[in-house]
Amino acid sequence: MIQTSIVYGNSIQTGRWALAHCVNGLAARGADRIRAAALFQVPAQQGNKELYEQKKEWKKMAGNLPLFSACRIALEAEVQTLKSPALLLPCAAVTAEAEASVDFGPGTPAAGEEILMTGFAGQEGMLRIAKERREILAARFAPSFLRLVERGADQIFAPDSALFALYGGASSALHVGEGGVFGALWELARRTGAGLEADLKKIPVLQETVEVCELFHINPYQLTSAGCFLMTAPDGEALREKLETAGIRAAVIGRLRPDRDKILRNGEEIRYIDRPAPDEIGKLWERERQEE
Repeated sequence: MIQTSIVYGNSIQTGRWALAHCVNGLAARGADRIRAAALFQVPAQQGNKELYEQKKEWKKMAGNLPLFSACRIALEAEVQTLKSPALLLPCAAVTAEAEASVDFGPGTPAAGEEILMTGFAGQEGMLRIAKERREILAARFAPSFLRLVERGADQIFAPDSALFALYGGASSALHVGEGGVFGALWELARRTGAGLEADLKKIPVLQETVEVCELFHINPYQLTSAGCFLMTAPDGEALREKLETAGIRAAVIGRLRPDRDKILRNGEEIRYIDRPAPDEIGKLWERERQEE
């Protein structure tokens, strides 16, 4: 199995975000042995300092990755670097190869199965916003709030959540990642060929994510969410209890339907999930270009 992720931004942690997307995406497919390599690119007008800082951060991360119960990760310490006249922002491209000890197959969820979610909607995006727009946040929020935002940095790596779910009887697992929870719900329906209904109020989201997103007029449910997964299971509550026993917070947020409708409930209000839109994180740079 191979997966590639590309993340844009000015933070020296773009490689970290890209790696998290690869690791989690592969774990959702059953991979438990992962090796990754990185390519860092910056706009041609930028100096070598940015590339040096990216390489330094990657090597530092290679020796200090979170430990997981069900997954082993190794990083190629040497990285490729490139200056490109086509880029407006620096970017990190991470490619990961993986093997799985158990073949879980493609998964064939059936109508009526319940949908579970682990992790928090938009948490990764909130962390990236905090790195990209720290001065704005520091002018608005107290230092204690910023510490609260940053405490979840390791939670964007969550391969155990997917692997424990698959071993625990989940019929499928899907990493949320880019496009946020709304995009992942649409993709889940596409993959299964079924409709679905989900309860917005049951989708886990941190209060600090809500506040950061409100400041930048960003929808947290359409914001990149590395470390967040959707799973399907015939008995969602039973799987939730297994995950909770393993220390993995999970919530049953909906179920698959026998038709093709993609329904989102918010109290008495009902709306239909639209086709995935561009990830909300892009708004940071769209507004920046408009102000120039």
